[in-house]
Amino acid sequence: MAEESMAKVDQPAPKKDEPESLADHSVTIKSQILEKIGRPPRLHRVEVCRHHNGNYRVNIWEELEPIGEFSLSKRIHIGASYYLKVADSGEILHSNPPLKKRKNSK
Repeated sequence: MAEESMAKVDQPAPKKDEPESLADHSVTIKSQILEKIGRPPRLHRVEVCRHHNGNYRVNIWEELEPIGEFSLSKRIHIGASYYLKVADSGEILHSNPPLKKRKNSK
């Protein structure tokens, strides 16, 4: 019984009345980024962090080539990073650096 109540403590209540300007547009931003820069062949993940006033930081994590014949763990690094200004609708308005098609992207 104590385990049941502990499981509920860390779950925040859903915010149904959250204004549109504060909405999290992570999924929309990820799709726009990959559409504009292409999909890196060794993509590990796209990390979207919301900051303030419609600003977001996006990191493109990529796997590095394995060293030698055997690799015990994946080596990943940030292949690209962008600071974005995003509209209330989730549309990217500005990017620093600019979003350009990357080499070897699909």
